Amino acid sequence: MTGSETATVLTRRGPRVSRTTLAVVALIVASTAIRFAAAQAFTTPWIAPDEMVYGMAGEGLWTHGALTLRSLPAPYYSLLTPALIGGPLSALDLADGIQWARLLQALAMSLVALPTYLWARRLGLRWLAVAAAALVLAAPALHYSAFLMTEPLTLTVVTVALLALARALEEPSMWRYGVFVAWATAAAAVRLQALVLLPAFLVAALVDSVAARDRSRLRPLLWFGALALVAAGLVVSVMLATGEELSVRRLLGAYTPVGEATGVGADRFGEVAWHAFDVAVLGLGVAVLAASVLMWLVLSGRDRDPALRAFVSTTLAYAVLLVVQVGLFAAVFVGAVAERYLITLLPLLALALCAWIGRGAPRVLAVLVPVWLLLVVGAVLVPIAQLATPVTLPNTPTPSVLTGLGSEGAARAALVATALVAGALVVAVPRRLAWTIAVAAGVALALLSVDSGRRIADASAHEQRVAVGSDPPGWLDAAHLDGATLLITGDRLWTANARTIFWNRGIERAVVLAPVTTPFPPVVDAVTLEQDGVLRTASGATLDRPLVVAPSTVTLVGEKVAERQAGDSEAYGLAAWRPQQPVRIEVRTEGFLPNGDFSGTARVTVYACRPGTLDVTILGKTGQPIRAVVDGIPVAELETPAGAAVTHRIPAPPGADGSRACVFALENPGYAGSTTIAFTPR
Repeated sequence: MTGSETATVLTRRGPRVSRTTLAVVALIVASTAIRFAAAQAFTTPWIAPDEMVYGMAGEGLWTHGALTLRSLPAPYYSLLTPALIGGPLSALDLADGIQWARLLQALAMSLVALPTYLWARRLGLRWLAVAAAALVLAAPALHYSAFLMTEPLTLTVVTVALLALARALEEPSMWRYGVFVAWATAAAAVRLQALVLLPAFLVAALVDSVAARDRSRLRPLLWFGALALVAAGLVVSVMLATGEELSVRRLLGAYTPVGEATGVGADRFGEVAWHAFDVAVLGLGVAVLAASVLMWLVLSGRDRDPALRAFVSTTLAYAVLLVVQVGLFAAVFVGAVAERYLITLLPLLALALCAWIGRGAPRVLAVLVPVWLLLVVGAVLVPIAQLATPVTLPNTPTPSVLTGLGSEGAARAALVATALVAGALVVAVPRRLAWTIAVAAGVALALLSVDSGRRIADASAHEQRVAVGSDPPGWLDAAHLDGATLLITGDRLWTANARTIFWNRGIERAVVLAPVTTPFPPVVDAVTLEQDGVLRTASGATLDRPLVVAPSTVTLVGEKVAERQAGDSEAYGLAAWRPQQPVRIEVRTEGFLPNGDFSGTARVTVYACRPGTLDVTILGKTGQPIRAVVDGIPVAELETPAGAAVTHRIPAPPGADGSRACVFALENPGYAGSTTIAFTPR
């Protein structure tokens, strides 16, 4: 280089991050923060027994490396959700662990914005891709991030799997098929409901082939199917060779009853129809109308964009199969619309609305008018009890605002009006202003989130108070008592038992008094109660436990070492006993309220009844005499004036020799209270 020459160094710039990408990242951060902040108003756990199962399974996974509910056995429910939330729950005390789990859940659920945005970019959208991500994040369903549930991971992982499915349809190859199957497997590891992705893949491929008028697009799928069959055969062969159980229960775990009980019958088509209508509710009507136009454009050959064709094929196949699956499931196990199993349609609905706007908001009245009419008819016919009651709130947060309208008529009028307005917007808004429809939908979803959040805060706090009261629920751990066995007699609310086990790590086992059944724990041993009060296992052996937690309706032979009163809950209190071995019940009461009040007939059973008296302190309220009946024979009239407290002593029957139980009945025509109930032997 000579002195007259000039050297110029050109620095190479790295790839720039687009403003839309930065906007989506900001949305994810903001959504995580907002959802975590909103969760502070909620009481967790709320949805029983799901949250107890996933939370405790997470603890077991991180502590013992197994999906057990601490020391309690359990069938398979989920792998990835316990793996996500189990770390903080096992490392910290439960209250702090729940907070960190909420933060992780809020982040996991908010990340759904990323695959939604990437998919929208493949559809040729730019800022509308950001709008699609924002619409998903505004939905009331994201309140599930505050609870120990599978919904957060399910929403994000299934969305990625659906995006992988669309990419495999857009550019078929063995590699892309494999990527989809990998993500579908991950989704099933979150919730087995995601197995519907596999048949959806086949249906979507057929729809795509028909829309493209090209049967050759199915050829790679046939090769992949053959490879999948060979792989499945090898897995089955290995299982049989190693002596593994090959059954539906082995495959579905805790979801086995779903496969056994969910059939197709005429009486269940109604549930499928109501769930189809709820898909429209999720997208506030406008998204379904937009999707119907896109489907017509693709299937009629008017729009030959491969990316749009793959999106429409994926959406149509997955939505139809999911609605049928969830409708049949809800008909047997829920009895109302189970919107929380449909929330993976949210990204598809948001994408459909934004893709329709991005393509100039085409109006095909021959398609829009019939679909609009179906929405209005659905709003007229759907039972409001299916969508919006205090009982359905855990399953259907989006339409929960209808419960505040005061009457079923007002709720239906609002639903019909929404359907009419949705159709009017799609049909009548000028195309240059179609973007305002997305803005209106986003604002409406945000307002619905605020309203449903307030309702969830009230409902979750109420459920906690009813089940365990206002006092701290971890009373057994606070007393430093470990190795306890919970005796489930059927007297307490099963949700109260679930919360007691969850909040007290000192409870390591549970037994249920036959013939009582309980949804939680999912696997529990049954014991029988003999006339002498001894509890025996199914094998006939006596129950021997060093520490037993029993409801206040039961008095054990032994030493009471800790107690939790019913307080302001609607469940009976609990007591921890160090019983004499074998475990034996001395007295059991029935017909008394948790606070001791009773009316009508209340019973006290004394096991191994011997000579003595049943001492009952009665608080007079209405003042009517109470008739005492022993083993069916009237023995006394118990007089307790209103406002007085009297201890009555009712003698045991003459033949009481310790070989059988005696039943003392108190027949009260009025209303009275009680405090101490004890048997005093002579």
